[in-house]
Amino acid sequence: MFNPNTFLRLLTIVLLGNLLSVGTGWAAADTPKQDLAKLQQVYRSLHSLRFDFTQVTRTRMRARKGRGTAIFLRTGNNGEKGIMRWNYTEPDPQVILNDGANLTIYTPKDHQLLVTSAAQLNNDITYSFFSGKKNLADEFIPQAPNTRYLFNADGSTLHALRLIPKKPHPQIQAVQIWFDNHYLIRHLVLEDPFASITELTFSDIETNTIDGKDSKAVQEILHLNLPPETEILHQ
Repeated sequence: MFNPNTFLRLLTIVLLGNLLSVGTGWAAADTPKQDLAKLQQVYRSLHSLRFDFTQVTRTRMRARKGRGTAIFLRTGNNGEKGIMRWNYTEPDPQVILNDGANLTIYTPKDHQLLVTSAAQLNNDITYSFFSGKKNLADEFIPQAPNTRYLFNADGSTLHALRLIPKKPHPQIQAVQIWFDNHYLIRHLVLEDPFASITELTFSDIETNTIDGKDSKAVQEILHLNLPPETEILHQ
């Protein structure tokens, strides 16, 4: 089963926190701090985000690969609420859904639905970023990228940024981000304190194609087609 803590770490980067009043559009003179501020502005201003992803998680003993699609949608009158759904197709089908109230993980192979209260996650620093309660600049030191990591996207000019937690963090040792001239993230590497590395690559990115006030669209994202024999577990 996919680790929900890893899922929350992804939200840290893909759905950055509070809006900062700076202009967007990459410039060669930008510092890492300015790049981080612009990344936050771009992602905080999005109404919806859809993308395909590939994932590789490497530990000292093995490598685990995955792929699928994901959707983020801001809802509510002022976009103050949000829904995030990850649809894994490999290595096994799995849905990870955060509707703002619950974090739900459905694994068809196991005939199980795991439900955790999102309210219990508020103390997690990564979930706080997603909810907009914290500013990444308050928690991370933006730096120039580490040259040990290389990534190229065909036909795209990419820029890189590295984030180091200001205080020791149980889940994150460092994050390296690659983004294009529009400040859309195309690739990221997450290092944890246990020498595990997760790489994610994003493609076919679509922004603001879904209306958060469209009740039908919202219900389609929230819907889980559960067979009658599905076991529902609450944590």
